[in-house]
Amino acid sequence: MSTQAWPNLAPGAAALLVGTFATWLVRTFARRFGIVNKPNPIVPQHTRPVAYLGGVGLGLGVACGVLILLAWFRPDFDAIGLPWAGVWIPAALYLALGVYDDLVALPPARKFLFQAAVAALAVALGQWSPVFGVPVIDRVVCWFWIVTLVNAFNLTDVCDGLLGSLSAVTFLFFALAFHALTPLCVVLIASCCGFLVFNRPPATIFMGDAGSHLLGALAATLTIAGARAGSIDPFPTVLVSVLLVGVPLFELAFLVVVRTRKGLAWWRGSPDHFSLRMQAGGFTRFQTDAIACGFAALFGVGALGVQRSGLTGRLAIVAGAALASALAARQLLKWEVKRPPRPGTAAAPAASTATGDQPHPV
Repeated sequence: MSTQAWPNLAPGAAALLVGTFATWLVRTFARRFGIVNKPNPIVPQHTRPVAYLGGVGLGLGVACGVLILLAWFRPDFDAIGLPWAGVWIPAALYLALGVYDDLVALPPARKFLFQAAVAALAVALGQWSPVFGVPVIDRVVCWFWIVTLVNAFNLTDVCDGLLGSLSAVTFLFFALAFHALTPLCVVLIASCCGFLVFNRPPATIFMGDAGSHLLGALAATLTIAGARAGSIDPFPTVLVSVLLVGVPLFELAFLVVVRTRKGLAWWRGSPDHFSLRMQAGGFTRFQTDAIACGFAALFGVGALGVQRSGLTGRLAIVAGAALASALAARQLLKWEVKRPPRPGTAAAPAASTATGDQPHPV
């Protein structure tokens, strides 16, 4: 085996093993102390208490892999657009914020303020890219991008195995699009796979906001780092970033539109997530995960195509992605999720709910 492969394989193997063991350990702890997600009528498959805080196990896998990268292989993270303080301090804070939210259920407004503050800290510590050539605008755009992706990933996490598998596919295409990021991407993929050992359908532990916040923050980090390494032309840079995280962004946009049409605040919980609608349409959880990952892979291929195409090719890719998203949304709107009726009552229509998809609004 080539020695050049070790910076990828050794940290990845450690992240896989530690991520798996740490998730098992956290699951045992959560069950022992009653830190569980109680059954939620919005989520059809959620009929029994499931351990929470799986994001902590995922985060420990990431931390182990990154520490091995630093200790033995010493990559120059700053040279590839990953300023140490600007990446890992905000990532740790997002993980901590998610854990706190999982335990006490922050109100949406306060939760957003914390998210925005951590994103501002990330930008202040160097996590931004000169995409448009105007520093003030670039910093504001990167701040908005971080907050958007953290929430998009958080909203997507409502189906067993979905966000973990989606993230693994997404990080794979990050590695293919930006080769300098490969060692870190391997660590992230391996950590997700270790977590999925216990989160695949039927899940015995959920990642919670801890995991979704961490994954969203790291995805934002990778897109910003990739933008630094990309073309000076902002058009392909923005396209690649959007396509690589296309499925979580689709979930966010879809929920905003559908909830607004129903007269709901977009941040208030409702069973309109694409994964829940797909299950209402007859797909199993595994099939839902597989189809979502297939779309993530298609978007990833599109991102690679943008890097290798001229203007005509890029416009064609944008048109194809937009058409696929529109057709998917049109089909999803045909599948309405119904709340199961309580004993002695009639079923309420899905549009009437404003409760959270998890124990608190997402």
